[in-house]
Amino acid sequence: MKHQSQQKKGRLASRKYLSADPLFEGLHKDFLGVSDYREGNPEISMADALMSGFAVFSLKDPSLLAFDKRRQAAENLESIYHVESIPCDSQMRTILDEVDPVEIRPAYKNIFSKLQRGKALERLAFFQGCYLLSLDGTGYFSSKKIFSDNCLQKVNKKTGEITYYQQMLGAAIVHPDLKEVIPLAPEFIIKQDGQSKNDCERNAAKRFFDSLRKDHPHLPVIITEDALRICP
Repeated sequence: MKHQSQQKKGRLASRKYLSADPLFEGLHKDFLGVSDYREGNPEISMADALMSGFAVFSLKDPSLLAFDKRRQAAENLESIYHVESIPCDSQMRTILDEVDPVEIRPAYKNIFSKLQRGKALERLAFFQGCYLLSLDGTGYFSSKKIFSDNCLQKVNKKTGEITYYQQMLGAAIVHPDLKEVIPLAPEFIIKQDGQSKNDCERNAAKRFFDSLRKDHPHLPVIITEDALRICP
């Protein structure tokens, strides 16, 4: 009985790190390590901008404008999300647009490690200890006027008009009986250096799996993808 009690205490001690407060604190520490490309002494720190971006999704605000209004009641943002200086929507866009996504990968990896240590992944095992890893491409930006060197391009054959857009390959550990999913660091579908043609989901998947094995070399997974993946 004493041994069982000690095991239970051990599990509880490890799982306390999986509650929101310590996870947000750990995320803030990871963001402190993201390099700041700006010169001088910016008013908004990179960590504050990144945590504010995370807060937009965590709080399920429908838009950056809605989040901007939330700045008037900033207590939660400061106490829960560790944001000292809260950027407005335009500041957040300007700062985060230039951040290299590779520098965000450690945050995903560290949270995943905490989930492993807290045994939170065990219930997501699907078949013989393997996890279902679902991959799918998605678009998150499209414009005929605003673009960058990383944008893919779609040309209207009739008018010659160019649409600039950005996509990424998202990945998450899923289970058919559970609503919770564990997202992994996405791979962005962008033009690679020296290439004139658009990148594609297949190439992004190759890069994703290379990074996956570097970050999680012993993670047993079963890959699931949509029907578009089935091609010669």
